Amino acid sequence: MTELIDEILGTTDELDPALLATLDEADRLDAFSRAVDPNDPTRDRALGILARSDASPGGLLAGAIAQIVADPSSGSSTIVNALSLAGGIGSDAVPIVLATTANAQDPMIALAAWRTLQQTATGEQLAEIEAAAPPPGDVVGDQAAFALSVIAYRVGIGGFELPVPSEAEFLAVETEEETFSISQSEVTEEDFERLELIPSGELYLVSPTIESTSAIDCGEDHILLCLDSSVQEAIPSTLLQSPALAGVVVLLDSLGIGYSVRYLVLTWPDEEGGFHLALHHPDGTQMYYGHAEGEEITESEAPIGLFFALDRPGVERAAVTFFASSSGVTLGGDMVSATKISGDRLEPEPD
Repeated sequence: MTELIDEILGTTDELDPALLATLDEADRLDAFSRAVDPNDPTRDRALGILARSDASPGGLLAGAIAQIVADPSSGSSTIVNALSLAGGIGSDAVPIVLATTANAQDPMIALAAWRTLQQTATGEQLAEIEAAAPPPGDVVGDQAAFALSVIAYRVGIGGFELPVPSEAEFLAVETEEETFSISQSEVTEEDFERLELIPSGELYLVSPTIESTSAIDCGEDHILLCLDSSVQEAIPSTLLQSPALAGVVVLLDSLGIGYSVRYLVLTWPDEEGGFHLALHHPDGTQMYYGHAEGEEITESEAPIGLFFALDRPGVERAAVTFFASSSGVTLGGDMVSATKISGDRLEPEPD
């Protein structure tokens, strides 16, 4: 037992990256021993310490996760927590997680496994993962189907295209409605350093640079639009040739400490020289949709003039236009978001 790990585990505060950077090998080994001990009440938080301090392939996080998911005495919540952190070890997590999906009786464990596979699997693993996928039609099968699409989009493989919503699902900001303004700016070095603290797997293997990242502010939300640098460098051709996981949108937490992925930015060509753009939650829910018309796309730029929020629970309607080029994505249009949340069917209808 080390004093520093005792100190961290003795609070419920967010894990401080600066404090985690001071951990030595003895501290990390202490966190590991607690994480794999089924009788230790702090094991989930100890595993979180490893996820932020030793997520290298073959490191202590990988070893702890492998032990937890293979231990019959591990409870469902502990296994779900371990699987949710497995994205931190990147594609090395795939064999561990894929084995879990084959034996998972608890749907929460299966969901966590499929969400981690969509974060970390590569094209070389797609066929094996597809063979293990349950059919769509329930929450686990639908998550597995979305995971297959994300993996395929990541490497530009067709055949897993996502649905194109109908116009009946589109929601717009109404005239004279109360709104927040939307502003876009260059990302600061401090912001990008926070982004770099996120393991590659938790960024869905997207590789942004400071040049392919921009900051967006809307109301109290501060987000980063992070394009994959290899996708950005050849826009619009990369978006016209094959499906792409073009980037991610990450949201700064309320404490201003770190970012987490809010949306996946997914694109796929249409049959008329343009492409579709959709923003999905990690659970697969399609929240926003836009379309770039082929006749409006030039050699250097693709305007996405029709961009709509979809009729989904908790969606935030926006009036904005996207212009995608090899220099990045620039926002234009009205640049506002409705202050009233739409599509919230989680509240019962009044009698």
